Amino acid sequence: MIPATLIYNAGGGSSHRAPLDELLAALQGAGYDARHRPTAHEDDVPRVLDGVTGPVFVAGGDGTFRAAALALAGRPDVTVGVIPLGTSNNVAVTLGLSGAPLDVARAYAGAAARPFDAGCVTAPWGEDVFFEACGCGVFADVLHAYDPDAPKSPLRAVQALLDTLPRFTPTDLDVTVDGQPHPGPALALLEVMNIRATGNSMRLAPNAHPGDGRLNLIRVNGEQRDSLLAYGAALLRGDFDTLPSVSETPLSTVQIPYAGQVFHVDGETRPEGPPGGTVDVRVWPAALQVLAPRA
Repeated sequence: MIPATLIYNAGGGSSHRAPLDELLAALQGAGYDARHRPTAHEDDVPRVLDGVTGPVFVAGGDGTFRAAALALAGRPDVTVGVIPLGTSNNVAVTLGLSGAPLDVARAYAGAAARPFDAGCVTAPWGEDVFFEACGCGVFADVLHAYDPDAPKSPLRAVQALLDTLPRFTPTDLDVTVDGQPHPGPALALLEVMNIRATGNSMRLAPNAHPGDGRLNLIRVNGEQRDSLLAYGAALLRGDFDTLPSVSETPLSTVQIPYAGQVFHVDGETRPEGPPGGTVDVRVWPAALQVLAPRA
């Protein structure tokens, strides 16, 4: 049996499908002697993961994954296994983890590790790390105003975005990509993506891959927008990047002018601040090692 650690979010949207005792038994059947490290809140995760080694299974949603990943990034003696219990499960979906949580846990028998990148942010508000996406524009504004107590759903997220887009004033953001100026039109949305989706399953970058050592810059032309119907349909289909007003650029670094606008870093937001300077984003290749279940 391989000694392992389990972080379990009992409040996850699908936790009823994987009670703690059944999840521990499923991992044991896959060859892991997993010890549960109880947490009352995501803020407890760094403390309980201090000093752990070997496989760490994170049973929860994207917020639980972020809390664990922040504590484990850059530690070569740890591998991370994701067991999706959330609503959107963007990280799990990108990793190809589907099906019942207990089946995902059982599939980790003989799993191999593979790299998972992150993004590092240096900004006027300080330092940040993201695993899904970082950006500004209409999506960041929607997320900043989003009611955290309201029910979560991809359809609600798309509707909130479409409701805000017609009223959003595009912003001039002439970015610098890998040291080269990339001028463009005023933007309604700018996202630096590490995985395919962020928020409530907003699939903005279907081509993004978290292990390729690159990030994907998604920009939406705010002066020549597609129809709201086209945006909504593309988000639900997963081909947002094919719309005429959307451009996608793979990159290693990007500098974004900071005019005091709201940014989001994964599911968290950074409020407006005094304008000036830039938001510098760079890829952190193989920040984590994640376990890939057998096919």
